[in-house]
Amino acid sequence: MKILNLCTLAGFPSFFFEEMEKHTELLLNTEFDDELLEKPAFQDLIKRITDFSKGYKIIGYHYTRADKDDIIKGGLKSRTGQEIRETFLSRYGNLFTDDELNIMQRLWNSYFDRSQIISRDHCIFFNLATDDLSKSGSIALLKYYGGEQVYKPLQSEYSIAQKLQEIGTPLLIKATLDPSQLKLFDYGDIAKVAISSYHRLLRPDASRCDHDVYQNEPVLPEQIELLNLSN
Repeated sequence: MKILNLCTLAGFPSFFFEEMEKHTELLLNTEFDDELLEKPAFQDLIKRITDFSKGYKIIGYHYTRADKDDIIKGGLKSRTGQEIRETFLSRYGNLFTDDELNIMQRLWNSYFDRSQIISRDHCIFFNLATDDLSKSGSIALLKYYGGEQVYKPLQSEYSIAQKLQEIGTPLLIKATLDPSQLKLFDYGDIAKVAISSYHRLLRPDASRCDHDVYQNEPVLPEQIELLNLSN
């Protein structure tokens, strides 16, 4: 299987590194990736990598707090929010008081309206690099059980939030993805994220070009690897 890792640059061809090395001084003296990607020197490279990447799978990273065995055995499932919350309550509802359960149902019903359902149901989200691990959104995903379909409207409820932190394990999931199945994605993004990854090797304070992408298809167990969060 041909795989490209846009974060570590594993699988990228030699011409990518040779071309990037030519622009070392420019990379060291540029902070923002947007400025780099607009320069003619990188437009040809973006086209070459885009052409090269056709037929390749790519790596995506999914952050969650979940039951580790569920992920190992079942992968990442494509489900509605209602299904996710019902499964959560069937397993862990006994950990919450009747008052807490009533609050949860009220907040879920209020928050997950039609627009939320359309934008979230059957969507499995990924980053193409791991820099977001230190950002607040990712920290919350790793801190509270069940993903945003469970915890999003519950974080301000102290007793409920505390219990959500005690369930499951924070997981960084490395998934092998088919780019043709990804939404919010363009094949040119492969080159752009890779250029950004190389840029940050030379200049760690450079801005990061990354993309939140999602797919509706499930990710099978053989497509995933659980990584240590220090990786």
